[in-house]
Amino acid sequence: MNSLTDLIRAGLGAENGGAPPALPRRRKRLWELPTRWHCPLIGTCLTVGELRKLAARAGLDVADMSDYTLHVTVVSSCDGRSRIAEILQRHFEKQYAPAVKRFACARDAEQVLALWKGALAEGNDIPGALWAAFSHAEIDHETGQEIYGDIHMLSHQQGAAVRANLRRLDELKRENHRLRNDAAAYKMGLAVVEREKGKAVAELERRLAVAEQKAMLLGQREIELAEARRQARDYEHLLARAEAMARRIETLEERNAANARRAGELERKLSAVSQALAETEKALELALGIGECKGVAGTDGCGRSCPAETALAGRCVLCVGGRTSLVEAYRRLVEMQGGRFLHHDGGEEQSLRRVDSAVASADAVVCQSGCVSHAAYYRLKEACKKLGKPCVFVQSPGIASFAQGLSALAGGTQSGAGHGIRLIG
Repeated sequence: MNSLTDLIRAGLGAENGGAPPALPRRRKRLWELPTRWHCPLIGTCLTVGELRKLAARAGLDVADMSDYTLHVTVVSSCDGRSRIAEILQRHFEKQYAPAVKRFACARDAEQVLALWKGALAEGNDIPGALWAAFSHAEIDHETGQEIYGDIHMLSHQQGAAVRANLRRLDELKRENHRLRNDAAAYKMGLAVVEREKGKAVAELERRLAVAEQKAMLLGQREIELAEARRQARDYEHLLARAEAMARRIETLEERNAANARRAGELERKLSAVSQALAETEKALELALGIGECKGVAGTDGCGRSCPAETALAGRCVLCVGGRTSLVEAYRRLVEMQGGRFLHHDGGEEQSLRRVDSAVASADAVVCQSGCVSHAAYYRLKEACKKLGKPCVFVQSPGIASFAQGLSALAGGTQSGAGHGIRLIG
């Protein structure tokens, strides 16, 4: 027996009178997870305040660190078993113990993924489910990558929620402004009615006094008394109208206060979601290698290699197809690497006849083959072969696939083949 595990297995086997039973596999520690999982895990499972508190406990000087620098420092420190990694490990185990217990029933990667999908669909305790899934003993690389992709897409959904909240906040502000104006108008109207009421009361009191005085003297003045009573009824009508307007003002003020509270809640939620989205976008840029480099030449703030700014060296890159919402992101990637950017939508609105002239103006082409018609695909392929222009075909219209296509163009190799990318020319 060469290890404690062998001794335990042998002892259990002797007691059972047969082969030693298989021991349960140990759950993974934070520093044992793939490096690229640390960024979404820490960004999702910890608020900025919690991260600062735990980092200070580990001895890091966080006073002068920005939120982003702190995040990068902690993520890079979890590649191995460090003090901060051990502190985070204990914190996650304590904080998300219910989720870990819930995932303990999973016996293979498929069951782990099913539990994760259920938690994602319900939207309950996403951080706890993420930690329980990533640290599960049966998690494999394929399942972990699918969960990683779900977290990535969740950031986009949060962005959509932020935009919806902004629109709703703007609507509430407009309604609040309108209600304020209505309340002001009602108050002005009430003031006018009250002034009229005061004048009417004074006039009625004067007339009643005169009428009563005359009635005491002359029975013929009954007509004047009747008129005075009619005016009294008019006063009651004015009074009822004033009271109705006062109740309306109270209702409007209550609605205005409720809208103000709702607007405040939306602003607080918007601030929290915007901050989480910004951190997720920065982490995504960093993982794709398109973030701003802050380290030595050729590396980013986390120590990973990043593309040189002049990888395209002034070359003009034509992008055919792709998502309209991502065109500016494609342009940014090209210009960050020293290139110039052209775009053709693959025939959706622009004429296919312009493909030939666009290819002639470019030095290289990236085709989002999943977003263009067959006619555009074959016309582009023929034009590139005819003009001798290198062309990369990518299946996915995402930013990551486009970045891989640019890398293939810059290197002139099949480096993106594993990502659905083909380089011709």
